Amino acid sequence: MPRPVAVGIDGSAASLAAAAWAAREAELRGTSLHLVAAWPPPNGRAPEPPEAIARRHWAARSLDLARDRLRGRHPRLDIRARLLGLAPREALLTAGLTADLLVLGSCGLGGTSAHHLGSTGAETAAQADFPLALVRTTPHPAHPPAGPVLLALDTQRVRDDVIAVAFEEAALREVPLRALYAWMPARPVRTYPVMPGPYGHSPHARRAEQWLTEALLPWRQKFPDIRVEEVCLEDVPAGAVTAAAHHAVLAVLGHRIRTAADGARLGAVARAAVHQAACPVLLVPHT
Repeated sequence: MPRPVAVGIDGSAASLAAAAWAAREAELRGTSLHLVAAWPPPNGRAPEPPEAIARRHWAARSLDLARDRLRGRHPRLDIRARLLGLAPREALLTAGLTADLLVLGSCGLGGTSAHHLGSTGAETAAQADFPLALVRTTPHPAHPPAGPVLLALDTQRVRDDVIAVAFEEAALREVPLRALYAWMPARPVRTYPVMPGPYGHSPHARRAEQWLTEALLPWRQKFPDIRVEEVCLEDVPAGAVTAAAHHAVLAVLGHRIRTAADGARLGAVARAAVHQAACPVLLVPHT
């Protein structure tokens, strides 16, 4: 059996929405679902303080409730629950190492923020060196509407691992793939697609279209049944991606792990997509 889909559970509405999405993803992949909750270790103090005991009981109760709810909706899915004696971020990173995909709610584990992604979730997403999906709190229907998988590219460095994941997700869902390459304009922003033909078609646009076609060609041949739409935009990449995500069932982005003085951070496009995209966002790390 392939590696499981793992999802972080903290009892919040965000984590339950993520778990519902993760259950359907596990069924698509033909694998099991692992529910993961965390409670910080007692730091060697004895006896364990009452607040730590309460947190552990809440974590265990949240797991039980999520597992019971999902088993009622997905009776054939192998669902397992794990309570890890680690801080939330370390627990999520540990679970992700043995999973095919880690899923988090938009509020993360550890609370909300002004940008919809809690500090623990943001740190986990920035540091994860494995595929990680972030799901908004908005409830998802039992049968989500069909839409394309969006493959968002904002650089002309070919990332075969990112492209591969996007094609695989489109194949799992039996939906088209929309490949978007956006670059920062050197003049006032144009918010419409670059149209083919000699009029108003800049050399950069022609090179972009040629690059995108060449980058996707091996994957078109590997997945001949997937209908692929190629879109090149001269626009602010973060805005172009979030706008396109409103019409997608899933957005797939590559993200480079960036380390700053105050910790790892998501890049501008990935951060905008996570905070603003209407659909789930799947981040695929690369160096």
